[in-house]
Amino acid sequence: MARVLDAERAARAAVEASQREAESIRADARAREKSIAERAAARIAALRTGTAERRAARLAAIEAEGVGPDPQAAQDEAAQARLASAIARLADELIGRESAE
Repeated sequence: MARVLDAERAARAAVEASQREAESIRADARAREKSIAERAAARIAALRTGTAERRAARLAAIEAEGVGPDPQAAQDEAAQARLASAIARLADELIGRESAE
């Protein structure tokens, strides 16, 4: 009977040790999850800041050029193609993607 009680105590102790280990593993996982989320948020904030700065610099450069649209150029198909290409390049630049040209 004493061996059975000893075995039961040992089993309970093993279960408790396993529960403590599992809780430790969960706590570590939660800490890693928090760390990953914080790093991701910091990266996203940095990307947004960089994009905003590039956009502001590009808009300032465009405004400094002081060139307005030419109403006659909009009627020219080649000018429309150039305008579409310029818009695509600007969009690529604003989102940080390199242009194919």
